[in-house]
Amino acid sequence: MMLTWRMLILFIHVTAVIVALGGSLFSTFALTPILADELAPADRLRVSRRVVRRLGTIVLSALGVLVLTGLGNVMFMGVITLLFAIKLVLVAAVIVLAVYQYGTIGTRIWRVSAAGPDPSLPALQQRFRKVGLTVGALVLLIVYLSLGLTRTSGGIILAGVR
Repeated sequence: MMLTWRMLILFIHVTAVIVALGGSLFSTFALTPILADELAPADRLRVSRRVVRRLGTIVLSALGVLVLTGLGNVMFMGVITLLFAIKLVLVAAVIVLAVYQYGTIGTRIWRVSAAGPDPSLPALQQRFRKVGLTVGALVLLIVYLSLGLTRTSGGIILAGVR
């Protein structure tokens, strides 16, 4: 089997999904509960702040790679089907939510935590986690739709791309 540009772009695309989703799931379900159990509040905030910054950079970079490789995949598909259009809308929602999660809520958490103890911090952290879970659920739905696109022609053709 010969390596083609399409296979390479698809491989990079899938790898970026794994990085973005894996990092988010690890942070939400493994790291955050351990930090809450093991560290004092001041240490937990300091470590969480560093993790969110680094993970935010990784996740948002992976989303950028997904957009670029997604455009490459569209060029190889040649058509936009209804299923693919739904996937694109969900991808846009994930990008908006991820930027909101890390850019807005994450920034507020950093500002509040830098100022010292604040009663609004737990609510911000809870919102950060809820948005993260929503993003994760949407990404899983996108993966499911992507599997459907690989198994079928994707249904109704909306527009030719060529």
